[in-house]
Amino acid sequence: MRLKRVFTHRVIRLLQVTVPVLVVVLVTIPAWNYYGRRVQRGGSSRIATKLPRGVSVRSEGFSYSRTEGGRTKFTVHAKQSLGYEDDKYVLQDVDVLVYGATERDPTRNIRGKNCAFDQTTNDFTCNGNIEVQLDEKTTVRTEMLIYNDHAGIVTAPQPATLEQNGTVGRANRFEYAMNTGLLKLIGNVNIQTPDHAEIQTGTALFQQKENWTTMSGEVSFKSKNGWIRGSTGRADLEPGTYKPKMINVEGNVTAESQSSTTKESWKLRAAWLEAILSPDGTAERVKTRGNVDIEKMGGEKNQRISGAEIDTTLKDGKVDTLEARQNARMVLGSDQTLESSEIWTNATGSVRTTDSSLLKVGDSTIEGRDFVIENGENVFIFNTVRRATLKKEGGQESSSNQTRARFDSHSNTLQELVQTGDFYFRTSEYEGRAQTGRFDEGGTVITLEGSPVVNDSEKQLQAAQIRVNQKDNSFVAIKNVSTLMKNPNQRVLVKAARAEGGADSMFYTGSVQLWREDTYIKAERLKAKGQGEQNLTVHAEAAPGGKVESYIQNIRATSDTLDYDDSSGVMKYLGHVEAKKQDMILETPDLTANFRDGNVTEIVASGGVVVTRVDQRGTGERAVYDAATDVVTLTGKNAQVRDKEHGLVQGSTLVMKNKGQTMSVTGGNGERTVTKHPVKNDKK
Repeated sequence: MRLKRVFTHRVIRLLQVTVPVLVVVLVTIPAWNYYGRRVQRGGSSRIATKLPRGVSVRSEGFSYSRTEGGRTKFTVHAKQSLGYEDDKYVLQDVDVLVYGATERDPTRNIRGKNCAFDQTTNDFTCNGNIEVQLDEKTTVRTEMLIYNDHAGIVTAPQPATLEQNGTVGRANRFEYAMNTGLLKLIGNVNIQTPDHAEIQTGTALFQQKENWTTMSGEVSFKSKNGWIRGSTGRADLEPGTYKPKMINVEGNVTAESQSSTTKESWKLRAAWLEAILSPDGTAERVKTRGNVDIEKMGGEKNQRISGAEIDTTLKDGKVDTLEARQNARMVLGSDQTLESSEIWTNATGSVRTTDSSLLKVGDSTIEGRDFVIENGENVFIFNTVRRATLKKEGGQESSSNQTRARFDSHSNTLQELVQTGDFYFRTSEYEGRAQTGRFDEGGTVITLEGSPVVNDSEKQLQAAQIRVNQKDNSFVAIKNVSTLMKNPNQRVLVKAARAEGGADSMFYTGSVQLWREDTYIKAERLKAKGQGEQNLTVHAEAAPGGKVESYIQNIRATSDTLDYDDSSGVMKYLGHVEAKKQDMILETPDLTANFRDGNVTEIVASGGVVVTRVDQRGTGERAVYDAATDVVTLTGKNAQVRDKEHGLVQGSTLVMKNKGQTMSVTGGNGERTVTKHPVKNDKK
């Protein structure tokens, strides 16, 4: 929230205009005190001799002056003296000049239609078109003025009007206590300025000696762009100048303002407001208390801040910092809210919180402590060095010791999230832990580093780095990858330098090793499907110049590639195959093994085969091993078997039985069979 737009700034600007106007009204009236004292001291022998009670003598012209120390204090002129009645001098068309105590003080002029002076009590009463000229710019008008010498009070019991440089102030009546310096404006107090600012209140008090003024009976400050209302108001004033240095408004304080250049408007609500002003009249600090709420409407963003207390500091008349406390809440923009026990913000858009805090941006919620936020025009940046938890719609949740997030200010989309230190996350498909977690692409892609461990319903994955894409439930893991399938009946463990895949398949590269019960595969690349089920399929490839090593169904083999399919019960070896089962070794470019219920039923080798069993070695185009009979059948032109005891046997079909101890030979299509036996020499 840019504080130059905060409504507190506009409220204080209004108070800076209207409160000094009220002070002017209150300060000008004490001139009556000076005049009243001069009347009291002015009783002298120059006044006509006291007449008997009830006697009235009319005369033209009346003058009276009071001089002390060779200096004239005041003079009283009247066009007519209507006589002396009831111990009072009755004067008409009165003109009083009250001279300043020093040469710098202005001369005050008081005019009235009819005035009466009580010589006994020194009381003075004027009525009818009374005008008081306080200085060249200030005039007070009323219809009646009373001075009570004993109480030391000057009263205007009828409506009075003050005018100064186009400013007009009105009240039903006023009272001024000369002894205490307290002035009261009572009833429908209204002050209007040339720039259309207006103050309305029931009663206004001004304490000249103690330099303060108060307003009560509902207070309203209005300007052409807004207003402030409250039950009471108070201002502490600078001695001599009476400029306000502290302004206070209490009791259901409300305010509203409308920008003159945009459609933006501001509203304020509080139980109490206090402003501290500099000597030049500029607001320096503003305090608001009691369910404070400040709202900005219109424009691109609706912004709002609330709390039991809100304090503001200003610099050069503009809001510099703002601090909300006790259940503080801040609306930073559309679908952006912040809650904390304390929220601090400044004019550049920086925001800080203290203690437990909750931030909501779009579908993301962050809960933690001590937040730091940079709220820019296009980017919303969040930081905290305390443990925090982020939740998103759809069940995604993550937490860590430190969190940094970046959002798009317009769409509220999570662009980046980095969480460091004991990172934990959970989604509808995955959960995991790491030292650091990073979310990209709107939070749908998670990268874990620092001994990460990721689990889903089927497997546990470990690596130096794991990247999970929630859009398609895929992942990529690099360096020291380990995958453990969780099927309790057949656990599968795979280790590799790199792995990627999704819910249905996995692709491993770099020194891949797979273990499942008594099954083992080692390859450079390996693709597996259905790893946790009975229908596991595997395709393994060797690195150039290397071999796929495997041990499956009691067959230990090396080959260029290996394909294994649980569901069809087939193992397919291709390229430089060498397979060993018990005492039998087969060498061939192509070997297929069939199995059922965990046991090999048949092995078929083709493309040129070498079979070795014990001391026998057979070759042929094709070899078939039948596990039920433990028989190997070699076929092909010039198939042959050689051993030490029987020599060489050659034919189109050779059957090796009983682990090579017996053999039968069959010729086909007229082909000859050849048997060569070694000759034993029995000569001695």
